[in-house]
Amino acid sequence: MEGAGANYLYALATLAMTFAGFCAIVIVLRQAIGERLAGFHVLLTSVYLEAGLATAAFCMLPPLLALCGIPALAVWRTSSGVIIAAILLYGWSYPSRRRVKTFDRLPRRRWLPIVIGSALVIVGLLSKVLGVPYEPYAGPVAVAATWTLGCGAVIFVLPLGEFWESSSREH
Repeated sequence: MEGAGANYLYALATLAMTFAGFCAIVIVLRQAIGERLAGFHVLLTSVYLEAGLATAAFCMLPPLLALCGIPALAVWRTSSGVIIAAILLYGWSYPSRRRVKTFDRLPRRRWLPIVIGSALVIVGLLSKVLGVPYEPYAGPVAVAATWTLGCGAVIFVLPLGEFWESSSREH
């Protein structure tokens, strides 16, 4: 597997692992200053790490399949199918995992953009699984991986905004 698609996927996998590592450091530092993680923060911690690791896995799946001698068309179709399954499984399990940790539901203003964006990503991936309208290529996999990392990054930044606002109100 060569070309711009491979280079982008490798770069994104590196960025995703850096994001996951950075999030882990932030979590450790928060605990070091005495802030105990509970409920909502435990959920956020898992979402950050899951987004980074899922992105890296999405990016590394096509090169792995190519190294196994799978033909290029099958690499992109298989990768697209696996990513669809992962996104659907994660989306299906998230609400119940959230309720266990926080005892509340995700506000509509938070989940609606994620659901719409994920649906568009799934449609793009599904079109590549079916080979419609074009034969499979790196684009939909790259978009899905980028979307996953983007969701994790936004979820990381939103609580920081609330943290900074509450800190400024205290002073």
